Amino acid sequence: MQADIEAFVTALKATEFTGDIESQYGQRLVSATDNSIYQIMPDLLLFPRNNEDVAIVLKLLNEPQFQALSLTTRGGGTGTNGQSLNRGIILDLSRHLNQILHFDEEKRLVTVQTGVVKDQLNAFLRPLGYFFAPELSTSNRATIGGMINTDASGQGSCEYGKTSQHVRGLHAYSIGGELITTGPHQSSPKSEALQATLSALLMPKRAEIKAHFPPLNRFITGYDLDHFTQDHSDDHHYGNCNSSSNHCSKLNHILCGSEGTLAVITEATLNVLPIPKETALVLISYDDFIKALEDAPYLMQAIPKPTSIEVIDNIVMEIAKNDFIWATTEQYFTGIDYGKLKAIQLVEFNADDQDALTAKVDAFMAYMAQTENPHRLSIRPLQGKKAVNEIYGLRKRAVGLLGAVQGNRRPIPFVEDTAVPPENLAPFITEFRAILDKANVRYGMFGHADAGVIHVRPALDLKLAEDRPLIRTISDQVFALCVQYGGALWGEHGKGVRSEYAQSFFSDLYPLIQQVKATFDPHNQLNPGKIASPHQEALLKIDEVPLRADFNQQIHSQYWAEAAYQTTLYCNGNGACFNYDLDAAMCPSYKATRERIYSPKGRAELIKEWLRQQSHNIENRPFEAEVYQSLSLCLSCKSCAGECPIKVNIPAAKSQFLAQYYQKHPRPLYEKLLISSEKMAVTSNKVRPIYNFIADSKWGQKLFAKAGLVDLPKLERAAYKSAHKLYTELSTDNIHLLAEVEQKENAVIIVPDSFFMFYDATTFNGIIQLLSYLGIEVFIAPYQPSGKVAHVYGALKQFEAEATAQHTLLEKIASYGIALVGIEPPITLTYREEYPAIGLKTVHVALIQEWLNRYLVQKATSNPLPQIELQEQLQLLSHCTEKTNATHAPKAWQQLFAHFGISLELVKSGCCGMSGGFGHIKENLPLSEKIYQQSWAPIVADSQKENTQGEKRTLLATGSSCRTQVKRFDQVTILHPLVKLQQLLMG
Repeated sequence: MQADIEAFVTALKATEFTGDIESQYGQRLVSATDNSIYQIMPDLLLFPRNNEDVAIVLKLLNEPQFQALSLTTRGGGTGTNGQSLNRGIILDLSRHLNQILHFDEEKRLVTVQTGVVKDQLNAFLRPLGYFFAPELSTSNRATIGGMINTDASGQGSCEYGKTSQHVRGLHAYSIGGELITTGPHQSSPKSEALQATLSALLMPKRAEIKAHFPPLNRFITGYDLDHFTQDHSDDHHYGNCNSSSNHCSKLNHILCGSEGTLAVITEATLNVLPIPKETALVLISYDDFIKALEDAPYLMQAIPKPTSIEVIDNIVMEIAKNDFIWATTEQYFTGIDYGKLKAIQLVEFNADDQDALTAKVDAFMAYMAQTENPHRLSIRPLQGKKAVNEIYGLRKRAVGLLGAVQGNRRPIPFVEDTAVPPENLAPFITEFRAILDKANVRYGMFGHADAGVIHVRPALDLKLAEDRPLIRTISDQVFALCVQYGGALWGEHGKGVRSEYAQSFFSDLYPLIQQVKATFDPHNQLNPGKIASPHQEALLKIDEVPLRADFNQQIHSQYWAEAAYQTTLYCNGNGACFNYDLDAAMCPSYKATRERIYSPKGRAELIKEWLRQQSHNIENRPFEAEVYQSLSLCLSCKSCAGECPIKVNIPAAKSQFLAQYYQKHPRPLYEKLLISSEKMAVTSNKVRPIYNFIADSKWGQKLFAKAGLVDLPKLERAAYKSAHKLYTELSTDNIHLLAEVEQKENAVIIVPDSFFMFYDATTFNGIIQLLSYLGIEVFIAPYQPSGKVAHVYGALKQFEAEATAQHTLLEKIASYGIALVGIEPPITLTYREEYPAIGLKTVHVALIQEWLNRYLVQKATSNPLPQIELQEQLQLLSHCTEKTNATHAPKAWQQLFAHFGISLELVKSGCCGMSGGFGHIKENLPLSEKIYQQSWAPIVADSQKENTQGEKRTLLATGSSCRTQVKRFDQVTILHPLVKLQQLLMG
């Protein structure tokens, strides 16, 4: 096989192929997994840049000497059943084929390349008033190509249907590189030939086909012979061509849901719908999950009919309480008795105006009042898109949240998208639960009650020999149960590895499905082993495909026990880190490169394999270099540790990896300088004028550049000293003064960091003035390195030494009973997270806004706080580490300003690209700037314009490095929020 691959690459390079060709071990490893339990290593990765590249690859594959090679198309990599995993060649369309090509507003049609992410498309359509309707929980990273190939659907499918019902036309290539086009007036010669062959094959079997396809909302695809042969003119088509139209190719029904087994789809023309103007949810809580499902048919009969009905069990809700999403959603679940809670149903209504929406909700509430159901605990209506979007944000995270269950046995996907008629859902799930209970397996459940689809993930540890057979046992039993209740095992996520059940499901119709495969792919080269084989080739089997666990169990138990590696080892490939949204914090390096090896998931896979090799003393220098390169572009912003549903903490694993790596390799000079920066700041400050002169001079900048550093900040010690009368600076000689403080509740000790103490002392000065103005007695603890920088770069012995010394000091100071606060978020949070990780007892150092809020609440009881009328719009950009790892922190800033009658808007933003020292490293400069330009630059540009009320916009930022980055690239000065508050209160 390897010789064939090498020959293929040689032949491909001799063509006009312009895409990327990658065969490195690490790159292939990252594409060996998706969100399933499987791991299949491909031999070659191709990333085409255009349609011509795709045609070239498929034409070359059809050459006799390459017909033993296979090709599998890949998009977002979010599949739960190994749909895009295979040996041979992986053709990844997500890196380059991700453009929106054309929008026809009159016809409500949009044409896109299939690497476009669903949320990317809707972000384009939203200002125009339209949206692509099929919904799915992975919409922020799932591609249109993946949606088409699995015929995806999710919440709202009873109203909006499946993806295939919105596909107007497709642009695809067959094996051999021939163009296939579908849609009105677009048939290519290849399309016409396929249409004729399939019609002759399938139309005589119409009755037989109809008998094998159950009448489900989630109708069977892969391959949808039913819609190809039957008259479904009464179906919703959402502006799509009627399936019986002479002008609309029925090939859409065959290609949609085909999982890349028939052709490579590169473009799609899609129908779009007007965005509902108003939306509302009714939250209904229950004391019994099955009783909630039994109630669903009653809810569906309401007039007006709900848009969707979603259900979530108490397991998901409990995990959500410990996730960052709870900070925005907790307010909507007040009044729920969590002691009794077993299920919540979300009932959605849409309307074109507020009055109509209110009428719908009122009618539904009246309808619910007509019956008494003792299992309903509460019914609460919520209106407004903000509330609805935030609630659905929690629902979308449900699948990832289940993966965060603690322990070695964790919920995994393999029977997670069964579909039955909704009226059969409650008895079906009752028996489903009995199967799992008999196997003594934990599980969580959520899904689409209106469509008869419940997502179930049994908790197993596939590293254990006793758990592995349960994949087969449970799958077989659930498949039989689906058939018994008139449903299907694959109601939403495609067949993938589970295709082995197709032969039993379709029975004597299966040979017809094989003939469809043979018509398109006679040599079984496209995603072989899935859906059907053209002849008698075996399909993949659920218990014969390599598992992630096959490799995970080879990792030594000591690594599974290490806190630094633990979350990384439990990465389940959910792909939340592939989030398209440029204004989401996770993950800046992936967003800027669009290379998955630079994502948390990609890095987790590399680290797992590196640990596996370490466990067996395997020396693999080239692969280790790939791991190092991937981690070198990690900004250590810790957004993954906060936003990943599994809490995968790549910076912690990176630190541990670097500690071992640098035992064998020399550390770069720029890292040595950065690691020493916290300590050297004290020395540099003593010769501040000299340091600043060097840093400002051209020869000095060249000197630093030779060392690998750029744009280093200047020292500002003098500005900090200007506030010397307003505080007491502590030292080892005068700490006893703290014992003399009479009103400890009116005093605070600032734990200084190098940023504010030396490089941003002007801001430090303003903060001290504000605190003093508010009647607070201010103390500044002796400055010592926090060890944060040493930890980032894996200098763990130095980190432990610095952290221990700082911890000893903090414990001593804290013993006096006065609150400790920190100003710089990532350093303050280091005391909470990295210190306990090395066994140091927690000493509470509050974020300054946390403590100040408590102080002002107390102060306001005796002295009313001044209220300020403001003629400007204040907008806050929070530091990535702060908003993702202390999720309440941004709202605490809002609450702080609200004490003074000031409104503060929280601006959604990605990473600024600086992240401490990362942006000062010369080789990182282009990436740092690209990250900044993706999210922060547009926000800064907008802030220079007045808002719609004619008010000035003022941006504030909590991170020192963030403010430095804005100054560096846009020459705009942004204030710390407390400095702005000081200016407003003190003039």
